[in-house]
Amino acid sequence: MSGKIGIVYNDPVPGVYHNLGEDDAVAGILDSVAAVSQALEHLGYEVVTLALGPPLPLAESELRKLDVDAVFNLFEGFGGVPQSEATVTCLLETMGICFTGCPSQALHLCEDKSLAKQVLQSWDIPTANWQVLAPSTCTDFNLNFPCIVKPLGEHASHGISAKSIVRSLQALRRQLELIDQKYGRPSLVEEFLPGREFSALVVGNYSLKVFPIEEIIFALPSTKPPILTYGAKWVREDTYFEGTKTKCPADVDPELKQAIDDLALRCFVALGCRGYARVDMRQDAGGQLMVLDVNPNPDISQEGGARHQVEAAGIAYASFIGDIVSLAKEHFDSARVTV
Repeated sequence: MSGKIGIVYNDPVPGVYHNLGEDDAVAGILDSVAAVSQALEHLGYEVVTLALGPPLPLAESELRKLDVDAVFNLFEGFGGVPQSEATVTCLLETMGICFTGCPSQALHLCEDKSLAKQVLQSWDIPTANWQVLAPSTCTDFNLNFPCIVKPLGEHASHGISAKSIVRSLQALRRQLELIDQKYGRPSLVEEFLPGREFSALVVGNYSLKVFPIEEIIFALPSTKPPILTYGAKWVREDTYFEGTKTKCPADVDPELKQAIDDLALRCFVALGCRGYARVDMRQDAGGQLMVLDVNPNPDISQEGGARHQVEAAGIAYASFIGDIVSLAKEHFDSARVTV
């Protein structure tokens, strides 16, 4: 392979990770860039990197200076401005630049968890009962406890801790106030699903493939609710980091595997994903699968869950990165022919 690829990512400015596992979170961004860069160079591409920081006009100016055949889009948004992930991808679309991963519309829908939930429900895709609440609307609560409280527009488990599971109105209000103070936005409140948790990586544009399923395995003290917290991902000294493991391929029977695969594919299509995305789901008390989240352009670093699923499929990491670039070029060429 040959050509010039520009890796675009968000400048990991200190202070945007809310002082919790900041060093590990920043290292995660840089590790992703390094891993993708190494893979692309191994495939014969010339690689340049571009770290984008605010304000948006400056980021746009930097993008316009890029002289590349395609952009490998690792941009996840400016700290504290999650909607900027979709905005920067929209700029790439407007400039007519070939880029990897999902389009801006999919990123926009998935950035706001309530919008994504509405789309899933319109497709009859099962998801936990939910409400959007703020401290001022706490009295409107009409779900069944226990519930989990999440920031409405954050990913990578930002704002998720053991205290996110609430079992009373008092605890709910306390968590709503905490998220409002830290993120300045309402919360997504969902009825808690106590069953097994899975993630499925979907790759493709027109012909889609579901990679081997990964299960989140919790080995936590009885006082810790089994949820994927921020600490589990980013804070090495946290109890959750030690007590949260993964298994891929997951131990699932053929019927459950088919149900997970089908659900992942429906979510990918419903939310307009392209290239690659990860669908997270969990079983309720009766074993029914419910979608937790759809993640366009998920973590594909060598330490991320996607790597486990790729390896379980028998695909070398560099080949996987090359496939992502090929999918971007396939869509870009197809779009030009259509126009």
